Amino acid sequence: MDEIKNPISLINKDYETINLVTFEEWLEDSDKLSRLGVGLILDPSNDVGLIKESLDSIELIALDFRNFDDGRGYSQAYFLSKRWKFKGEIVGINAHLDQLQFMIRSGITSYQLLESYKGFNEEDYSSGFSICYQAAANNNGLNLKY
Repeated sequence: MDEIKNPISLINKDYETINLVTFEEWLEDSDKLSRLGVGLILDPSNDVGLIKESLDSIELIALDFRNFDDGRGYSQAYFLSKRWKFKGEIVGINAHLDQLQFMIRSGITSYQLLESYKGFNEEDYSSGFSICYQAAANNNGLNLKY
């Protein structure tokens, strides 16, 4: 059986361990890796358009939000969830508390906080805005009726 070298893994929504491969590994051998049922980990600089045609064979995509100042992960999540209708999980990893509402609005289905946030109550940060003026992956924005 084929194996993945030095696997990184995440637990999916069904509490199963999913091994992750890098964007570069996926591009090198997506046929073999898709048969192994792996997930994909993306850095903000990775061009998600290069995996658009193989989204049906990817179960889970992890987007790295380690750098608080880098918003490209939101765009990646939007393209995957809204524009290309990716059916798998989109997990925001290395997340900061202040990013949670924006991650969810952009199409992230779950997240893992940075270790430094262990023990924090994240509910206030992830429950969403009471009113959203712009449309997003998780709503249609404010709709006023007169």
